Amino acid sequence: MSSAKKGRKIGAVIFLTLIGLSLILLIILYAPIFNISAITVSGSTKYSAEEIKQRSGLVPGENGFRKLKLTPESILELRLVDSETKINQLPYIKSSRVRLRFPDRVEITVTERKAEAFIKYLDSYLIVDREGFVLEVMAERPEKIYKEIKGIEFAKYSIGGQLEAQDIGIVKLAVSIIDAIKSSDSNDTFKLYDVMDWVDIIDSNNAMLSLDGRILVQFNPAAKLQYTIDFTKEIFFKKLNSKETGRILFPEGQNPNFIPE
Repeated sequence: MSSAKKGRKIGAVIFLTLIGLSLILLIILYAPIFNISAITVSGSTKYSAEEIKQRSGLVPGENGFRKLKLTPESILELRLVDSETKINQLPYIKSSRVRLRFPDRVEITVTERKAEAFIKYLDSYLIVDREGFVLEVMAERPEKIYKEIKGIEFAKYSIGGQLEAQDIGIVKLAVSIIDAIKSSDSNDTFKLYDVMDWVDIIDSNNAMLSLDGRILVQFNPAAKLQYTIDFTKEIFFKKLNSKETGRILFPEGQNPNFIPE
């Protein structure tokens, strides 16, 4: 077979292949069987399934394949990235995946942010996660639900956005202290978290805890944090009476001590 005939044959195969793919694409885009009949939502506790569906912008009866973007993640994973972007705008949503499932279903899976503490800002109280994202704003002090973080300076905030701070790591450090307190409380009848007022991060090596409005604890959060919390609990609940005030100090390389006021 001559080169010319081979070329014509290859060209015909390519042409027929393109025609076949075009027909398949037209069927997928316009055949009623591919119209969305069901949308399922999983992973959400802060928002109802209906809220997530509404935010996605998807409507049963429309063809989800028409909403695919010409990007690798959209085409290869059948992800509706525009819907994901809309869902991710909800403050408590950390990430989402919206996938088409043949022939007519959509599965929405979300990962939520967890509220960890609050930061006072003027007359408002910002509920934040461990990465410093503002999840909601309260008018009343939520101390019965969350604990206060002090020591972080930020220029501004937006609900659903991360604090615009010079050192956002302060929030993560403060939450690690709160985590250590909760861990210590998990297997103990004495609950330090219940008497904790706030945690103040002075810098990465200096922090303060306020307990019951009368005891201040000064320590280095980067040095034996769990030991520090456990020892603080021992002193507060077993060595001090309910009326004593003062400071518990954890000097570097020395035993902790209590300085009464």
